[in-house]
Amino acid sequence: MLRHIVKDYRLIDPVNTQLLPGGESAAPKELIFHAMPDNAANVEVLDIGFGKGGLGELIKSHPATRHWSVDGVDGFEGAFNNPALFERKIYRNLWHGLAQSIPSDRFAKYNIICLLDVIEHLSAETAKWLLRTLLTSMGNDSFLFISTPLWFYPQDSQQSGDLEEHLIGVPASSMMALVPMMYAVNPPLIGGFVLGKRSLDFIEFFQPTTDKSFSYQRGTMLASATGFQNVPGKLFTLK
Repeated sequence: MLRHIVKDYRLIDPVNTQLLPGGESAAPKELIFHAMPDNAANVEVLDIGFGKGGLGELIKSHPATRHWSVDGVDGFEGAFNNPALFERKIYRNLWHGLAQSIPSDRFAKYNIICLLDVIEHLSAETAKWLLRTLLTSMGNDSFLFISTPLWFYPQDSQQSGDLEEHLIGVPASSMMALVPMMYAVNPPLIGGFVLGKRSLDFIEFFQPTTDKSFSYQRGTMLASATGFQNVPGKLFTLK
């Protein structure tokens, strides 16, 4: 169940917690500026796992996208202990809840759905279910922007109640098999991918691993073998 915290840029249900915002993403977030065919359009963005709000701030600070509307969902209560973010009116609506609690019919209203450094925190079955649900439910002309370490990045809980533990690793072969529209990478092998509706035809090839020995070195070797271009700062398109 989702709890509505910010509605139309107004804080309507304050969270009483000592927990602090976390989850600074290492994703190549600038990829979002290339997802839409026309950034001048009225674009609706859903940021699942918004953390400290870095993606929303990036969108709102860019002259070409500052008019976009950004909503967010996060399962960590500490993400809502961030009054400065609310005061700057970065996010139009914010909900507290897990990604798998979002009603699937809500996805159709968004032009871009973002899942940055989230899927590796889910079980393999939940990750596959969520990815299929997002691709199935989003509009025909919408995009899914997903980022994840392309190896089993070790990360454990950092504060009480957070959701930081990684449960799976996602090989580059799984993401490239989804035939992304475009992709980029940041160190240490954090891949960002923009997927269109066509990726639904290849969803059965998305196969994360629970093998904790799937190291950075192994991930890099597999990425190279599958044709993934591990060049930080460069955009690759597969249209």
